[in-house]
Amino acid sequence: MILDPHIHSTYSNDSTAFPRDIIKKARSIGLDALAVADHNTIKGALATIKEAKNYKDLIIVPAIEISSNKGHIVALGVKENIKQGLSPEETVDIIRNLGGIAVAAHPFVSYREGLCNNIKKMDIDAIETLNSRYIFGYSNWRAKNLAKKRNLPEIGSSDAHFLGAIGSCVTQLDANFTYESIIEEILSGKTTVSGNRTPLPLILKEVINKKIKKIS
Repeated sequence: MILDPHIHSTYSNDSTAFPRDIIKKARSIGLDALAVADHNTIKGALATIKEAKNYKDLIIVPAIEISSNKGHIVALGVKENIKQGLSPEETVDIIRNLGGIAVAAHPFVSYREGLCNNIKKMDIDAIETLNSRYIFGYSNWRAKNLAKKRNLPEIGSSDAHFLGAIGSCVTQLDANFTYESIIEEILSGKTTVSGNRTPLPLILKEVINKKIKKIS
């Protein structure tokens, strides 16, 4: 099964991808599963689940990317909003109480609010070791080394903020066709990450569009 577990929709204020179009893109490139993990809101995930209800060939994992007071954490398998600004430890506890798992997003990218040094001893369920926005960067290398050192499951994701980036990096696993099975398989540690960097021209175009949007 091929999963892209970290995609942003228009429910994040920094994304241009609508849930319906995310589904179309995912199916066109052969993804089996995806998670729309918008910043501090579950609305995008729920909207995507609703849009995909008639598709039997694509699993949507409910998710949200939470801004803790020391960095971003992706919650996979939750269907409720989680308060932002809490400590990483409090955030992880809430995620687990809601039946989800906590993934450290781009943990060593300080300017993207990664968990940085807090991740070294933090109780976390998985680590994003291949993020398509930093595939040649030192941050992915550090994350992979830490995952191996701590024997934590690895996650590969696009962290897509526009349609063209979806599926750039993925997580491969052997799971049944339910999001619960996907969560269980991630926890087992039997994941493989792969992919390529989001093309730099597309990232630059995204940055320029955001600046124009702010000015206007």
